[in-house]
Amino acid sequence: MKKYDVVVIGAGPAGLAGALQAHELGLSVVILDDGKRPGGQIYRNLENLNDNMRSVLGKNYQAGKRLLRTAKHMGLDIRAEAVVWHISAEKMVFFVHKDEVAVVEAEAIMLATGALERPFPVPGWTLPGVMTAGAAQIAMKSGSAIPAGRIVLAGCGPLLYLVAGQLAQAGADVRAVLDTTPRGNYWRALRYIKLGSTGLSQLFDGVRMIRTMSAYGIRRILQVEDIRILGENRSEAVEYSTRSESGIIEADCILLHQGVVPNIQLYRHLGCEIKWTDSQLCFHPVVDGNWETSVPGIFAVGDNACIMGAKAAQYSARLAALHIAENKKRIIDPKTRNSIQRKFRHHSEIRKFIDTLYRPPSQFRMPTRESTVICRCEEITAGEITDLAAAGCVGPNQAKFFTRCGMGPCQGRNCGLTVTELFAHATGKSPTEVGYYTIRSPIRPLPLAALARVETNGLAADIEFS
Repeated sequence: MKKYDVVVIGAGPAGLAGALQAHELGLSVVILDDGKRPGGQIYRNLENLNDNMRSVLGKNYQAGKRLLRTAKHMGLDIRAEAVVWHISAEKMVFFVHKDEVAVVEAEAIMLATGALERPFPVPGWTLPGVMTAGAAQIAMKSGSAIPAGRIVLAGCGPLLYLVAGQLAQAGADVRAVLDTTPRGNYWRALRYIKLGSTGLSQLFDGVRMIRTMSAYGIRRILQVEDIRILGENRSEAVEYSTRSESGIIEADCILLHQGVVPNIQLYRHLGCEIKWTDSQLCFHPVVDGNWETSVPGIFAVGDNACIMGAKAAQYSARLAALHIAENKKRIIDPKTRNSIQRKFRHHSEIRKFIDTLYRPPSQFRMPTRESTVICRCEEITAGEITDLAAAGCVGPNQAKFFTRCGMGPCQGRNCGLTVTELFAHATGKSPTEVGYYTIRSPIRPLPLAALARVETNGLAADIEFS
């Protein structure tokens, strides 16, 4: 078993930048990523996509070229298609690579597993033909694929408009965008506008997205307060309403999105302190000024720590790498640290504005219709969760015993926040008091044959299975 100074989990912008910084400081580093190639979701398949689709996906996508080329030039040890499914208290990282169980030992672990799209439970969201806007973008990046038929996007957040424009430019039939951003959010967000170069650039990006939609004749409906997806065996239409109008738009594909949230599964598994942040309406790990969690040697960087964007993510990871190197007695020039900190602040300056503007309305986070499915894996409805809360059920983990909610293949990734917020709303407690699912190994599904080889290799003693 090989031991590394740093094991980085995730080869997106944060993971690659942190690994490069550690490598430059003379530390031994390995990156484990479940994708086929480095880049994460942001720079997925960048070096292999055709020029036309790269152009459609835009300059922010192509900005990853330099990072990927530097990682390749520096010869970073990147294990692609490596699925991490357990981390021991001794920082032994278990993963499946090429159908074989492998394990590496770390002095420090940098978690850079990025974000997940926030659950968007509305009636009909489990029908075939309904997926997330992020999933549609992944299809474009992975194989230049676009959804067939008439497309409607619904929700809030910059990605919604970005994907609508990208799909239209790629030749898709995009009919409408149903924007759920409440009118009041615009006024509340104004106080956080920063007119620095980065903030202005991002604001202009938003204007360009809307102009692209207009150029392709995509209908834009604002302040949508209710959404239902209609269909028998698959999605056929979207029913919507605002304060002043209601209607039905026929659609073969509906793309939902209301922002992203940190992927906290590994932090829960490792026992890191987690707290609820009201500004981003999600849980995230508690970190210090060096991005170290409450568990010594475990670092949270990028959108995995809190939602910050690709550029800021890279600098958060570089700061973490500097601290790890200092602990290994490497000498760090204070000017280097100060420069990286300035760049991090520079690229984070618009975050409060975005978080406030695109704060998802409560009715799309906590369904008011009792029949709305919130746990897709086990088909548990919002009404079942609120009934449990009324009967005295103390929270998500006890609800798991009664309903299996959160025990499916996604292990709560698609329902965890919804369940927590439903309990909090029903009981009058805060999300922090309600808590979240307990996460145990295996973190990700893996073949039984792989588990058998763990026993054969004498490694089972290091693992506690749920």
